[in-house]
Amino acid sequence: MEKIKKYKYDVALSFAGEDRAYADEVANCLRKKSVNIFYDSFEEDVLWGKDLYVYLDNIYRKESQFCVMFLSENYAKKVWTNHERQSAQARAFQENEAYILPVKLDDTEILGIRPTLGYLDGRKYDPQEICEKILAKLSVMPSTKNETEDDSDIPLVKRKITEKEKKEFLLNAFQELKDGFKSRLEKLANKNKHVKSKLTDKLQSKFIAVIKTEEDVIGCKVWIDKSGYHGFSILFSEAYDESYESNSFNDSATVEDDGYEIYFNILGMMLFSVPGEDKIDLKHASIKDLTKYYWNRMIRDLDY
Repeated sequence: MEKIKKYKYDVALSFAGEDRAYADEVANCLRKKSVNIFYDSFEEDVLWGKDLYVYLDNIYRKESQFCVMFLSENYAKKVWTNHERQSAQARAFQENEAYILPVKLDDTEILGIRPTLGYLDGRKYDPQEICEKILAKLSVMPSTKNETEDDSDIPLVKRKITEKEKKEFLLNAFQELKDGFKSRLEKLANKNKHVKSKLTDKLQSKFIAVIKTEEDVIGCKVWIDKSGYHGFSILFSEAYDESYESNSFNDSATVEDDGYEIYFNILGMMLFSVPGEDKIDLKHASIKDLTKYYWNRMIRDLDY
């Protein structure tokens, strides 16, 4: 009988810092499902003082059952992600079984990752759905745990999520939100030749989105609240005129945590429901949820 190899980790995540917000949601979902996961934020005390070049090589080449790579333009540019990729590829080269599980966040080609390698599209699936796909992958693999082990009575202990982590989550979320608006505006204009759209950056923490049809103009202003009055928040205003400077807002999403993961609490200030709102937990929303909510709030008055 072939001996089943035991690994320290069920899954190791490899991603660029700019894509941390997406990876963070996947990581927290997996941890809630009791998956043994290597995710740097969960192991800051372990990584402290280590020779990371050697230590991470060991993680991605020897000690994980699967390596989930979040591939993007940012991923291709980073020194550390290339180091992790090379270690994972060295492992994959030695084995006949699937090891690297790619998740594409954009269409950037990554050195050494062949286009024939099966992947999931992170633009099609949100982090929770990617989490479920990983769980499904693990469920069809031979267990690396001792059959006599039972960890059902081992609790998942809450941790103190730092202000630094929340701020990083906020900044990454804002960038993903802006990218989501930009992509949707471009697709809207391409699909409707009589519609014009524009996204204007106002510093690094604010953008204005405008849609012009034959009969109407709609838009919004979205920005990071730096006043501190609303915590770590992303605010939404229907007053989008570039010449009109005001801090008044019509909706807000505040960064919160429950000791396990970071998420958004969307205030939901609309008198009438926003399209698709019933499919979103406003009190525990992901970045993709927030993007859909703000986008649908902006376009609710379009004739469609």
